[in-house]
Amino acid sequence: MFKTSTDGYLAPDAFDVQNHIAVIPCGGLSENSILKWTRDQLQYYVSYIVEGKPIDRMFGGVIFNGIQMRDKSFIHPLFVGFGKPSRKRDWQLWIETLFAKNANLYALYDAAGNYKLDVWVTIPYPHTSQRDFGEVRDEDLDFRKEADRTRAIRWWLDRFLQRWKSETKLHDKLTFRGFVWQREAIDEADAELVKKVNGMIHRRSCLSMWLPNYGSSGVINWRDFGFDMAILNSNYYGNTAYDHTWINNTCTFAKYYNNGIQINYGKGLIYNDTHLLDYLNLGLPEHNNYMTNSMLVYQFPNQSLDVVYRDKFVDYVRLYTFIKGLYQRVDYPGIGY
Repeated sequence: MFKTSTDGYLAPDAFDVQNHIAVIPCGGLSENSILKWTRDQLQYYVSYIVEGKPIDRMFGGVIFNGIQMRDKSFIHPLFVGFGKPSRKRDWQLWIETLFAKNANLYALYDAAGNYKLDVWVTIPYPHTSQRDFGEVRDEDLDFRKEADRTRAIRWWLDRFLQRWKSETKLHDKLTFRGFVWQREAIDEADAELVKKVNGMIHRRSCLSMWLPNYGSSGVINWRDFGFDMAILNSNYYGNTAYDHTWINNTCTFAKYYNNGIQINYGKGLIYNDTHLLDYLNLGLPEHNNYMTNSMLVYQFPNQSLDVVYRDKFVDYVRLYTFIKGLYQRVDYPGIGY
């Protein structure tokens, strides 16, 4: 059931799914990109670990986000300009990669211990520049045609769900909740397709999530596209023209339009040393009150939590206390609020 919090955010227990969801990117441009995540890497997302031992649970669910299965062939639309759009083989490999031995879903299962975790998976994006996707049900698909884009996604959804159903061992500790649309904006070219895809998802008794940017095309009308939840990225990273007030603006919007909030903790040129503190501080009750009052999705661009645990343990502890609703404000020189 769709629920809003007292503030207007998408409620933490909306649809009875687990809150605090971490995005796990599979593949990418960086040499450090991970395609097949191991138990040792994922354990830091599942459990709060101190001195090498799990002492409490961490995130309630994960989103496996497919970026790149083969060299220079991209599933995620954001990266297509660095290579070429994916074909049928890439979409098949995405399923095979998710269910690979000792990796990804099975690694998450092994890391879960006594915890039950929610799983979400991104749908491969049918890029309109792909004219030769491959054959599906005796038809050669060309993504310049919307009908072919729809056919490809329907085929993939059914292939994934059939595989999930057959992997019964995973069901003991992992609950599959639904699918995530990859593009962060919805323009006219995708509008009808998204509505059809979300209809397919619901007919298969799954949920549909969208992770849009604040202010992106289509975000005001997110419900009209058939999404069950839209979790907003404020576009705040610390070293860009967008300062921390973008978190506040995003929260004002989210409270009105009943969205959740994304928390970014990244590594690289666009990220400064205090952007995580801004996300955590501004989630406290005296500011925007999303720490305990909103559905939250966490992104970790260009880094993984095992590295954070090793190199920035204090930040790992801060994330844990925030997830538990115990975080207290941390000041730093030049803080602007």
